[in-house]
Amino acid sequence: MAYHGLIITAMVILAAHMLEGVLKPLFLAFGLYFVLKPGADWLNNHGFTTLQANGTMLLLLILAISIIGLFAWLQVEGFLSDTDKITELESAYSALLVRSEKWPIIGDYVQNMDTSQSPTQILADMGIEIGSASQLASLSGMIVSSLTVLFFLLFIIFEANLLPGRIEAAFPGDSLGRFQNITDRAREGINTYIVVKTGVSIGTGTCAGLICLAFGIDLWFVWAIGALVLNYVPYIGSLIASVPPAILGMLMMNDDPLMLLIFLGLLISNQQFWGGFIEMKWAGEALDLSPVLLLIVVAFSYWLWGIVGMVISVPFTVIIKIVLDTVEQTRPLAVLMSERSPDIQRVWGDALKDGRLDDWEFTRLLELQRNLEIDEKSMNRAAGRAAIVSSLERGSISPIEREFILRYANKTRIRKKATEMLVTGALEPSSTEYLEELLNVTEEE
Repeated sequence: MAYHGLIITAMVILAAHMLEGVLKPLFLAFGLYFVLKPGADWLNNHGFTTLQANGTMLLLLILAISIIGLFAWLQVEGFLSDTDKITELESAYSALLVRSEKWPIIGDYVQNMDTSQSPTQILADMGIEIGSASQLASLSGMIVSSLTVLFFLLFIIFEANLLPGRIEAAFPGDSLGRFQNITDRAREGINTYIVVKTGVSIGTGTCAGLICLAFGIDLWFVWAIGALVLNYVPYIGSLIASVPPAILGMLMMNDDPLMLLIFLGLLISNQQFWGGFIEMKWAGEALDLSPVLLLIVVAFSYWLWGIVGMVISVPFTVIIKIVLDTVEQTRPLAVLMSERSPDIQRVWGDALKDGRLDDWEFTRLLELQRNLEIDEKSMNRAAGRAAIVSSLERGSISPIEREFILRYANKTRIRKKATEMLVTGALEPSSTEYLEELLNVTEEE
């Protein structure tokens, strides 16, 4: 099995590398589909048909990318056509090299560098040509790639509505239910991740652009877009996006160290505030993936497909984990991919989030109880707390939630009012107060 697994893995890697021109636009289209899905679902729940919702989101995406791309292109074109600015930056670069030779640690390294090359020549060696011909070629390549991605995206949207019917016809029985279970959990997990990550990315990019604009850093809009896109790469994306404006700031403010330190401090603070505080508060435990696994996936995808691979690799890793977690035989692999060990309270919360407990969720809970050797009392406590939280979040009590809450309330000092206060259906203000009191009592006890 290990031998065959290694062969299959090698073949998949080879195919992904050899078919990059086809697979990269396809996976990018899948990524954009997941980005559009939350908005399309919202429109679909507010009177739009599926076709109208997807068409509206697609047109909005095309409009946004066109406006953003045009503004960024004009800004880059204006910067590169300003020969005086380029000459000034090259002079600042030479002066910075001379000054840095006296710095500790990096001074010896700078002295051994080849300082005869200008920044323009260094960029050319890296494959970044500055000139109208190269810019025109890059623009034409971007247009062709964008049309290819759009072509794939249209067919993905069309196929998404037809696939369940084909699965039901091909695999009658409960195959459609299992497929629906996988797609529902995948959609919920990916939608949560996309909404949180997009909101945080917009905030990070906007603040980064405003900081660069306030300090007079050229290409501030380009750096804002770079921070927005690279923020989808966990842990290191925002850091990578901060490097180009930081280097440009060092060249433009080399004669004012205090302002440079303030600028760099604000860039780092912006990254930490949105990534370390806002995202954690907003997402909570939405993305349950091992940090080591994420870093390996990001590094491998960058080697395979560059920046695009880094951005789209994480959502697909989340999908793979959800699918593995849904199939009983592969569930141990999903546990190994997780950041945290299975927690019975969290599993109960996920199961009762919609006010229902289907057979698959019940079987998984029993399996987890057996594997972790959890007694019946602890199971009832976890079920009761999860039912209280889900009822308060939805504003209603389902029959199964009422059963779990009553079973748990009988173990507290306010059990006498439980049967009277807990009625299935929409929560009354008095019932809400009782549930909140019950939750506080359980926390105290």
